[in-house]
Amino acid sequence: MLKIAIDGSVDGQFGPAGVGMVIVHDGQQRQEKYPLSGEMDNHEAEFHALLLLLEKLQAEGLKNEWILCQTDSKIVFDAVNKRFHKRDPYKSLLKAILNQLDHFPMFNLKWVPDQANRGADNLARQAMHQAKRISNQQD
Repeated sequence: MLKIAIDGSVDGQFGPAGVGMVIVHDGQQRQEKYPLSGEMDNHEAEFHALLLLLEKLQAEGLKNEWILCQTDSKIVFDAVNKRFHKRDPYKSLLKAILNQLDHFPMFNLKWVPDQANRGADNLARQAMHQAKRISNQQD
């Protein structure tokens, strides 16, 4: 079984973003962070966090594992459970997520309050600062 916490973070209301993940598998914990390219809002970063996780798990051959993934994003949680979002860019990101989820028969997404997601949040903030530095270097 994998227990995973994901989060996205953005500089301000719209800006450089990053993703953080805490992955526990077979008693081993991995902490991962990824700066995202381009600027976006926080909701978009949260969708990217889940999509990036699913792509990563598929690449690692873990799609047939029991997976419990927690997010503090109510919009991502609701969109995935309803399998619907009316606005882009969330709608197109959700479509990509749902296409990936079709390959994960034992994937469960759980909403948790912000306080319960601090590890992934800290990693996402670090990744966002990396994205901000990269963006500043390119200007």
